[in-house]
Amino acid sequence: MESINPLNPPKPCDYFDMIGGTSTGGLIALMLGRLAMPVDEAIAAYIALAPKIFTKVHHRVTLRGEIQGRFDHTAIEDGVRQLVDDKGFKPDDLLKNSSDSGCKT
Repeated sequence: MESINPLNPPKPCDYFDMIGGTSTGGLIALMLGRLAMPVDEAIAAYIALAPKIFTKVHHRVTLRGEIQGRFDHTAIEDGVRQLVDDKGFKPDDLLKNSSDSGCKT
């Protein structure tokens, strides 16, 4: 974003039509797209969140041979809820498609 305008870098949501990702990329897309964070703020938020939400709590395969998630989904949910709350959104605001936003996430 600094290469676009070094003195006043735009937020990714003001420059791109769509931001997407899966897993960690989905979390970053949420921050940059729906929460409209500037890059530096999203990096700081990710660095603060990552140790809390990406702590390995499970092995990939249980003793009975069942495959399970590696991370605690409630920790990720709580982290995203906290981000949403910190940015001043209501809990279900981001689930609604905002027609005034130019960036789809």
